[in-house]
Amino acid sequence: MDSIDDALDSKEPLQDGVTVTAGFKDETFRLRTYQAEMVEKSLEGNIIVAMDTGSGKTHIALARTAAELETCHPNKLVWFLAPTVTLCEQQFAVFQTALPAYGSILLSGKDDVDHWTDQATWDDVLKNARIVLSTHAILLDALSHGFVKMDKLALIIFDEAHHCTLKHPANQIMTNFYKPLVTNSNDVWRPRILGLSASPVMRAKANRSGLEQIEENLNAITKTPKIHRSELIRFVHKPELLRVPYSGMDPVHPPLLAALIYTSAHYDIESDPWVLDLIKKQRQGFDNMRTLQKVMVNRKTYCAEQLKQFATKAEAMYEELGPSATSWYIHHSISKFGEITRGSDAELLDWTSREKDHLLKLLTNLPLSKDNCPPMSWDQLSPKVQCLIDVLVTEASDEVTGLVFVEQRVWVAALFEILSLHPQTRDLFAIGTFVGTSQSSKRRKNIADLVEVQNHEETLADFRSGKKNIILTTSVLEEGIDVSSCHLVICFERPKNLKSFIQRRGRARKQKSKYLIFQAEDSTARAPATWEALEEEMKAAYLNDLRQVQQAEEKELSHEDGEMFYEVGSTGALLSLDNALPHLNHFCSLLGSGPYIDPRPQFSFIASDTLDGNMNPLLIAEVVLPISVDPTLRKARGKGSWVTERMAKKDAAFQAYKALHIAGLINDNLLPARNDEEDAMQEFQIPDHTPALVSVSPTLDPWILLASHQQPNSYTYHRILLKLHTVGEDPFYLILLTPFSLPELPEIILHWNEKVQYSVKGSWLPGATFTKEELLTLRDITWKILHSIHGGRMQDQKRDFLFLLAPSDARNLIWNHTELQNFNAGIDGRQSAIDVFQHRVQRRTLSNCGLVSVKGDGKKYMLKGVIEVRDDSGDQVCQLQVTRAPKRRDFLHPVPVSVQSNRNDAYTRIEVLNAADCVVNNLPVSYSIFALFVPAIISRCQDFMVAETLRTTLLQPLSFESSDLPLLVRALTSSTADEQNNYQRLEFFGDCVLKFIATTHLMGSYLTWPESFLTGKKGRIVSNGFLARATMKAGLDEFVITKKFTGAKWVPKYAGDVVAPQTPDEKVLRSSKLIADVIESLIGASYVKGGFATAQMCVQTLLTMEDWMPIHEANSGLFNAAPDEIFITPLTPLETLIGHTFIRKQILLEAVTHPSFTGPNANCSYERLEFLGDAVLDYMISKRLFEHSPPLSHQNMHAMRSAMANANFLAFRMFETTLEEMAPSTPMTKPKVVHRALWQYMRHGSPQLLGPRDAALAQHNEAREQITEAMRSDGRFPWHLFSLTDAPKFLSDMVESVIGGIYVDSQGSIEACEVFVRRLGILDALDRILRDGVDCLHPKERLGHLAVEKSVQYVNLGPKKEAGKKVYVCQVKVGDVDIGGPVEGIKRLNAETMAAWKAIAIMEEEKDEDEEWHDVDEYGGVVLDTGE
Repeated sequence: MDSIDDALDSKEPLQDGVTVTAGFKDETFRLRTYQAEMVEKSLEGNIIVAMDTGSGKTHIALARTAAELETCHPNKLVWFLAPTVTLCEQQFAVFQTALPAYGSILLSGKDDVDHWTDQATWDDVLKNARIVLSTHAILLDALSHGFVKMDKLALIIFDEAHHCTLKHPANQIMTNFYKPLVTNSNDVWRPRILGLSASPVMRAKANRSGLEQIEENLNAITKTPKIHRSELIRFVHKPELLRVPYSGMDPVHPPLLAALIYTSAHYDIESDPWVLDLIKKQRQGFDNMRTLQKVMVNRKTYCAEQLKQFATKAEAMYEELGPSATSWYIHHSISKFGEITRGSDAELLDWTSREKDHLLKLLTNLPLSKDNCPPMSWDQLSPKVQCLIDVLVTEASDEVTGLVFVEQRVWVAALFEILSLHPQTRDLFAIGTFVGTSQSSKRRKNIADLVEVQNHEETLADFRSGKKNIILTTSVLEEGIDVSSCHLVICFERPKNLKSFIQRRGRARKQKSKYLIFQAEDSTARAPATWEALEEEMKAAYLNDLRQVQQAEEKELSHEDGEMFYEVGSTGALLSLDNALPHLNHFCSLLGSGPYIDPRPQFSFIASDTLDGNMNPLLIAEVVLPISVDPTLRKARGKGSWVTERMAKKDAAFQAYKALHIAGLINDNLLPARNDEEDAMQEFQIPDHTPALVSVSPTLDPWILLASHQQPNSYTYHRILLKLHTVGEDPFYLILLTPFSLPELPEIILHWNEKVQYSVKGSWLPGATFTKEELLTLRDITWKILHSIHGGRMQDQKRDFLFLLAPSDARNLIWNHTELQNFNAGIDGRQSAIDVFQHRVQRRTLSNCGLVSVKGDGKKYMLKGVIEVRDDSGDQVCQLQVTRAPKRRDFLHPVPVSVQSNRNDAYTRIEVLNAADCVVNNLPVSYSIFALFVPAIISRCQDFMVAETLRTTLLQPLSFESSDLPLLVRALTSSTADEQNNYQRLEFFGDCVLKFIATTHLMGSYLTWPESFLTGKKGRIVSNGFLARATMKAGLDEFVITKKFTGAKWVPKYAGDVVAPQTPDEKVLRSSKLIADVIESLIGASYVKGGFATAQMCVQTLLTMEDWMPIHEANSGLFNAAPDEIFITPLTPLETLIGHTFIRKQILLEAVTHPSFTGPNANCSYERLEFLGDAVLDYMISKRLFEHSPPLSHQNMHAMRSAMANANFLAFRMFETTLEEMAPSTPMTKPKVVHRALWQYMRHGSPQLLGPRDAALAQHNEAREQITEAMRSDGRFPWHLFSLTDAPKFLSDMVESVIGGIYVDSQGSIEACEVFVRRLGILDALDRILRDGVDCLHPKERLGHLAVEKSVQYVNLGPKKEAGKKVYVCQVKVGDVDIGGPVEGIKRLNAETMAAWKAIAIMEEEKDEDEEWHDVDEYGGVVLDTGE
């Protein structure tokens, strides 16, 4: 491809390295600078906007309408006038789509308006309308009869305003009804006027006086926006004009074509059916000699003409498309003709049977292929077609769209066949055709046209929606039909005239588009002079259109010097004109971006009073930053005057960036403040968001403190009476003695087996000071009690226990020394069982017996009964009925309940031993049982001692009471230490409370920060890394309880060992997430203790690296910062829908303002409020989950919260929550109820979001019944049904922003927010989930659980196109085995969710329910006895 003018493609770089380009790829629409300027001018007074067609006047009308409706009285109307009904209908559709929250109505003659002859009818029609669209005549008639008053109208928009002249209804409206209001009184209400016109003067000969007349008629001033040089360069997307040369075909025709041409040229006219018919009639006496002679001379019969046209078109196709296409064309034409001939097709109605048969006979005598319609051969295409294929393949991409203009309709058909099947193009393009109608349907069809493609009206719709990306067309698409802009326009033949050239070029309006013209490369034949002249004319037109752009480029390429500097004293960072614009662009890019948001700063230019050397005014630039920037910083103006817009833009950027630094959004290194976090604890090197192993202190050993306290006070002890009790047994008492007071212990539950539980309750007894002898006795008793169970690991000679045990009973709680000595003497050693139980008369009571053991065997048994039986010789034998003593030592944790139904409880199986073989301990068995429980009791004491130390030191400011110790112990206990009673529930809730506190703190502390900066900082101060660093800085890591109690190999601690000099404990490695979780669990515990006040105190105590703002101060600050001076029309319908009447209406307006919005009345976008609302909603849901009774596991709470805060669920509830309203209607239309929903009130500036919004609404309507029923009755949350929808994020964002808005307006009232959340149905859905125990686990997680140790893979089978849209396809594999078939989804997660759901159904159906049976006694009570 050769460029027509290579110079047009060159881009001279500016002297500072910047290149003038035509814009940015895929840039989104926003009100361009000149459009926003026109809206602002219209707000100031009546204007006529004079702008070229296609420059966006409708966008101005929409923005101006929205601005008026937001500020005018709710009873007033905006009336849009257009000259034709068709134009009214088109604009009505636009207004309905762009402004769905306002009732709009179209009035036309179809509604029989002429017969609306009473006021009541007009009142009914306009009752619920805010926007009316009609022709001028309808409004004029309504005003003339007094049915509509001028004071009812807030704004009148005159489309095609140049019609407002002479006796036109538009001029009569102004003359008869508007102007009298102007002359009578300035105090009388009159509507604003906005005129729109591509030409302010209607007649060609009109001069300045004609323009002034129209301005006078509309009582308005014409405003033409200042099209700035840089904007002109940016938005004029010139296509690259290229010539595609191709070589011609071999002049030697292929045999089939040659035979067709020969048959046509040598057609035997005397055999023609019509000629034979004329001869026959002549012989019968008819006078038709002249007709016969004429036919014989000119040879024009149906058959001859059909052959001639067929041969001509076939030869032309050969020249254009090559032998293969020609063969395809001839075969298909003859085949189609044969079908018609054998039938009685109306397409050949005027043909006689003999003519059809005769022609078919001639055609079938051609050397046709044995195959009826042989496929094309790709190596026999013309060089021209191959060039077309090469061009298309070269330009192919996912985004490319194009038009190929082809001269003849049959060529379109053949090219469609080629491009749709050719291996180089069939997978790259979705081809469509559009050819128009070449002849009346009443005329008969020629054989040469039988393979023409039929016109498909859906082709254009498919092209606009992306289902088709290439259209093969004739000249029909040059003008008049709405076609989307293209990247590629190809003229397969040269345009016939300049008009065609320009019109076709106008279709290539996409950025970096190309306009390609095919031209033969014929060195032997000179191109026709007419083509050379036309080519020059085309080139001149092309250059003329670009001249204005080139002049602007030349102006901007001119050299201009300038210097400005701003130095930061603390760092030396320097801002200059050269780096200000890149800095500002970088700052804006961090504000957030998306498919509908353009974050770039917008520049405009005004003429200064200073002139340059050519007496042209110099320029001053103004810059407007995105709406997410605080209004006080959003606009800036340059300080100097400049020749070029380039330098003026740098100046404005310099001033804007300097202001951002002064406001604190830019740090002293002149970087965005979100990047300047210097963590005070960076020495720990813990990443913020990635869990890492960190070196921390081991858990505090409280026995060291106990031992150190015992040394100077070795004879003084504190006493706790322990009461051991279980159902069906008498309580057992024992006294625990320690050198200092232990914290108050709650009831301890000890699990004997699956059914039997013991409880241990402690009560304080007076402390005491003992003599040395008394302590020796107590230590001996303690040793004997513990030794009965743990003797194998105890040291015989050591008695310096850190705690002591003393016997007690209900009648005598505190025994004296004599009683203790007697008890000590009585529990020594053991006796032969036969001596203890010889003859029943001497038998001791069972409760006083100790553990039983078989001589020579280490197993221990508990006595249950004594029996006497006779042996084989008839002698009486004493036998003992016993149960085994437990092997397990962990009685703190429940024994897992077995699924076996016919089982015995652990330690209940009766065994029989011969008394003669056994010995019995003298220590009563109840003391041994207590010794079994001692490790568990001491472990609980240790945990409470750790918590008590924390309570009285680091957490002392929080005023936790001793009674709160169980709560603190739970907050410190990791899941590895205790699977049941750990910090996970508190951590879940504390995480939510921390995020809420952090959110309000940041919102209140940084009133001018955009949401992206807040999100970044919040992400850091609630990250695992930040919390772990804070934990270690505070020394909280040594209070974390991570070791699981098992009781295995337990030995009592000895004072001598504990106080002996030891090397410092080595650091241990633990997950940073575990360390961070403890802070969140303590925050959760603090909230449980005292609500937000105590939780915030906890945050301030533990997270000292941030200066936290109290919640109530943040609430007041946010409310006071909200604008209250802006007049906003009461938004009653929206407030009714929400359930909250706003004190400051601007907060509500902000809550529904999308970041793409660039219109007037804009304080900020909803992003900050959405940031706040997300935390409020999370808190409301999490609080309900945490407080539910019975308590939910943290896994269930996570799953339920994920379900309730899911974006698709929030959007679903928003779509479902509506306010009924009667739509505007006419007497000719049936009254209809419309449902006002929150999404309809969104203010935005991006038409691109309308498609996804409407698609989401359609998906909702299709799936709503299934989802509603599932939410009402299913036992599992319908994740799979929600995967059928794909709600854009801005819909759920809007829900959260309204919650945030209510929170600010109510100064922090959670109850006010709950009203809205309840109205949305979120809380009702949560209530039902909690009431019925709905399982909310996501299918992907559930599938992972079902797979157990097997891997789960979601294999991407690649996206495919379905109805023009990409559909994601995946296959689930579990352990490398396919489960179910391929599953389609809107996006990857949607497809994977549905695939997981289907796989779960299959796997659960196939799940094996068999379980193993085990002996509980043999396996420590974990599994069951088989009943042997």
